[in-house]
Amino acid sequence: MTAPDRLKFTTIAHATHRYLSPLSPEKAAWLIDGLALREGAEVLDIGCGRAGFLLDLVERSAVSGLGVDLNTTFITSARAEAARRGVEARVRFVDQPLAKAVGDAARFDAIVCMGSSQAIGTFAEALRWAHAHLVPGGVALFADGFWRRRPDPGYLEALGGATEDEMTTHAGNTRVAREAGFRVLATACASDDEWDAYEGRYCAAIERYVDANPADPDAPAMAARIRAWHDAYVTWGRDTLGFGFYTLLKPASREP
Repeated sequence: MTAPDRLKFTTIAHATHRYLSPLSPEKAAWLIDGLALREGAEVLDIGCGRAGFLLDLVERSAVSGLGVDLNTTFITSARAEAARRGVEARVRFVDQPLAKAVGDAARFDAIVCMGSSQAIGTFAEALRWAHAHLVPGGVALFADGFWRRRPDPGYLEALGGATEDEMTTHAGNTRVAREAGFRVLATACASDDEWDAYEGRYCAAIERYVDANPADPDAPAMAARIRAWHDAYVTWGRDTLGFGFYTLLKPASREP
């Protein structure tokens, strides 16, 4: 059995998600308010997916946004949703690599990166990139994984041969942000309920797809993958993998 196409799998698996991360609308609103953006601010969302968060931000604040994601299906959906919400004049979307979509000289008032650090490199590299592309006094909202406890070797294997040193702790993530030059304004973590909602939708979307499309040659591999993934989540992931949100400030002046 060959592995299912990664892009096809993730597109189907996230078909019913508002956000492509373990995040509730209530926490999203709190995070948006915490950015305290001025009117007319320009916001970059790295790996925006279907742009649920960016569109919430543009609706809630008088700002403009640029969403970048390689998934053309997600970008098409984001454009349609922007039009439905009536904010298409204040947001644009690009389905290109970040390096092509955003030039070296580009600067933003705010940068959002919700679990998409890999678009740049490591978490630390993504933070440094964001710091360089923010105006002084600009803000960033990063979300990234962390270990809630030491991962079981079986869980690391289930994650595709991950290693423990690929992530640190929640406190470790905040230290990495400070080392990149940011001041940490606030932090938060995904709750168990947010994780269950995210993983439940992820699993259900694939199971419903393979049930409705038994003739798809990818269906057996997709079914095997989602069942192994969900088993790893309930066995280890729910108690091991955390997801942190970090609201950060690029200082406008020297550190006191």
